[in-house]
Amino acid sequence: MIKRDFYIFFLFYLVSNVTFSQTPLENFQKYYNSGDYINAKKEIEIASSEPDNAKNPKVWLNRSEANSMLFSINPTENPSSIEIAYMSIMKANFLDSNKEFGKQIVEQLNFISQLYYKKGASDFNNKKHTIALISFERSIEIDNLMKTANDTDKIYNAGLAASLSNNNEKIIKYFLILYNYNYKKIEVYNYLAEAYKSDKKNLQAIDVLKKGINLFPNNSYILVVNIVKLFLNMGLANDALEYLKIGTNLYQKDDLFYLQGSLYFQLKQDNNAIQSFRKAIEINPNNSDAAYNLGIMLYNSSINHLKTADSFLNSKPDKYKSEKELFLSEIKEAAPLLEKALEQDSSNKNTMICLLDIYKRLQRKKQYDMLKILLSSTK
Repeated sequence: MIKRDFYIFFLFYLVSNVTFSQTPLENFQKYYNSGDYINAKKEIEIASSEPDNAKNPKVWLNRSEANSMLFSINPTENPSSIEIAYMSIMKANFLDSNKEFGKQIVEQLNFISQLYYKKGASDFNNKKHTIALISFERSIEIDNLMKTANDTDKIYNAGLAASLSNNNEKIIKYFLILYNYNYKKIEVYNYLAEAYKSDKKNLQAIDVLKKGINLFPNNSYILVVNIVKLFLNMGLANDALEYLKIGTNLYQKDDLFYLQGSLYFQLKQDNNAIQSFRKAIEINPNNSDAAYNLGIMLYNSSINHLKTADSFLNSKPDKYKSEKELFLSEIKEAAPLLEKALEQDSSNKNTMICLLDIYKRLQRKKQYDMLKILLSSTK
């Protein structure tokens, strides 16, 4: 009896001390459930490398889960985990032909889409626009895979990242979607038009700018400026003038009135040009370009009045007097304008020559002498 009892005790001891080995999948689940994602990843890597698991969607789902959690907790230490998670879930989705894990795969895809979007936002804020674009695109790609409704804010951020990366193809791709939705951010129409212009698609750019101006009648200043410049570059002066009139009615901006004055001058509508340049300077006294153009136009006009006055000197004294007064009025108005222009560009010889003639005609000897010295020293 004693011997038999000894054997029973010995067998019980052996059985109670046996360590049953677990599979990598079982180990993964243990570590994953406990929140030890580092070891969970190690175990699932072993499992996914085994030939028997190559076509098992659950293995690739688990691999995606471990990597996405690692990236979510500490993206800096696990930068590649998000891409591993993405590739793994895509493989799981492909292998899961019977949709056995359909719900879990959709949840995981949603989670990874959110991670990519957050990563894109972080990279964008750190001015890593090209990298941000890749992340935003990944998020959009996942959304498209799940056939969810277009997230217009996500598409907008992708287009904005493309714009700041100078990626015309992607600007057009994403902002064209928003253009068709009449998206309520003016940047969409501005960046889309610029992308079309860069691709020499001016007619498409014009359509985009016109739509933007119609959508934002009280906030389309930059679009008005751009469409005017585009019309001018295309030689379409009348179209440019049409939108300048719209712009100057909506906005008291000196550069719009300056552009309008320049266009009127080009069309030989001098009186309208003078009034537009005057308005530009009224709004912004420091607009030296408007000051120069207005000064030159008034100077030229004053000389014409003087010539006309001289022609009436002996025949029509009243006409002579009125033309002489116009000469003096305009040449006196031209002087401070050209002086302001010279302050901004002290080496402009044309401005100096006109001012010298003005000082001479107005008998301003001191100013004439000082400017003559400056002119002689200017190369």
